[in-house]
Amino acid sequence: MRKILCTTDETEVSRKAEVFAADLAKSIGAELHYVHVSPVTDADLENPGQFDTIILEEVEARDHDVLKHATGVAAEKGLAGAVCLTLQSHKTAEAVIEYAEANGCDHIVTGSNGRKGVPRLVMGSVSGDIIHKAHCPVTVVR
Repeated sequence: MRKILCTTDETEVSRKAEVFAADLAKSIGAELHYVHVSPVTDADLENPGQFDTIILEEVEARDHDVLKHATGVAAEKGLAGAVCLTLQSHKTAEAVIEYAEANGCDHIVTGSNGRKGVPRLVMGSVSGDIIHKAHCPVTVVR
């Protein structure tokens, strides 16, 4: 493994995945990419009538906090060169996979809250989609 991509968001399981990915990257000397996918896209911002300004500000603040946390984890583990960025997409798994392929990431680490049954049918499973569609190995952290 040369490049590890770790998905990140504001959940507790994502925080665990951040630490796992940083430890793994450090132990094997791999480059680390933290990627957060924001559901608010530039197209949404061009037509802000559908969103309240306060909601947009909250989303931007959350996105900033997510990356700030990931950057802190990387720095704490001695990985000052970690890439931390936000992608904008309504299709989280697809955005993660496209980024991984375009940037030569050869391993993906993602968190899973372990939803099953009806909640999974209703909410979906980003980690499940990544597992099934990724071009490379995927580690799921719970």
